[in-house]
Amino acid sequence: MSSTPVEVTRTGQHAFLATNPRGGQVAIGREDAPDAFTPGELLLAAIAACSAVTSENLLVRRLGEDAELTVRADRTKVPEDKHKFARVQVGFDVDLSAIEGDDRTKLLEAVERAITKYCTVSRSVEEGTPIDLTLPR
Repeated sequence: MSSTPVEVTRTGQHAFLATNPRGGQVAIGREDAPDAFTPGELLLAAIAACSAVTSENLLVRRLGEDAELTVRADRTKVPEDKHKFARVQVGFDVDLSAIEGDDRTKLLEAVERAITKYCTVSRSVEEGTPIDLTLPR
């Protein structure tokens, strides 16, 4: 089992609650569930969050502790299979106007390298991680 297991428990019709060992909780449901994420939205959130967490130190070191950073993730679906993502698009919203020329290029290259090398979620999705499913017998 993982060193950070997550449990998802049914709380009602099409309603679930994900919890982690540190007490974090996220409501999960279908697209029409208020105040909940769909599983697909959680995957997008994980990809965006991993990119943000991985790049934060590089950006804050150059932009300052009060730097505002927003990372968005969206998806396109496979036209013939509405239950599969075709691509995920990740975009950063961060003000880099104070950094110019080579310094800006080097920072962006460092951010991209860090995400490519250290973002566990993106790497796992891109490379295709096998899933071992255990059902009661």
